[in-house]
Amino acid sequence: MACIECPFCTKTEWDALDAAEHELLEKAKRIEQYNPGDTLFFQGEEGSGVYCIKSGLIGLRRVDSNGNSVLLQLVDEGTTVGYRTFVTREPHSSSAEVLSPTQVCYFARPQIEKVMQTNSRLGEKFLQHFTRDAVETENSYVKSMTMGMKSRFLHLMLEFYEHYGYTDKSGEEIVDLPVARGELAELVGVRPESISRLIDKLQSDDVMHFNQRRVRFSNLDRVRAEAGVEV
Repeated sequence: MACIECPFCTKTEWDALDAAEHELLEKAKRIEQYNPGDTLFFQGEEGSGVYCIKSGLIGLRRVDSNGNSVLLQLVDEGTTVGYRTFVTREPHSSSAEVLSPTQVCYFARPQIEKVMQTNSRLGEKFLQHFTRDAVETENSYVKSMTMGMKSRFLHLMLEFYEHYGYTDKSGEEIVDLPVARGELAELVGVRPESISRLIDKLQSDDVMHFNQRRVRFSNLDRVRAEAGVEV
């Protein structure tokens, strides 16, 4: 599928391009397939281009100077990654880990720079994306300061359900989590043992039930209510 025909095009930076510019990048793009456990790029690496996620799920992970690893963010189809390094020309501040079978369109720096020489809107779109990400990071911080662990966890579970949930043949609402329990703790910002205790409590209260990575919601409206989401 050509980029200009991609259903995500109008929702991303690439909407700034005209037909001729799309054709130029189309000739230069490289479609790449990744499996869980692969890495698009590593923290500290110099950026060589930009990745547009066509399908799949990527986790952005950062390791501090003491070796502590944190899963910062999950990004899925229709999202551009690697653009910050492209804009700032600084090394990647995090690694991009593949969490599910993923297909990306890769654009090398020279081709994008060539387009930006005649189309400044593309650069502006990258900066807008940078700003949105910064605001989202601030909102996440405020959430972590003002919401309890349970609410943060339930919000995360509802977000997973929105993207990956389904109703099975028996009418139960299910979500197959794309991350392990320890990574859930990282995303909520607590220790793994705290998440384990919370999960045990949610199961004993019949809010949701876990079987490995499969989660069954006893009552989705109840989950929303306990998370503080308007039903």
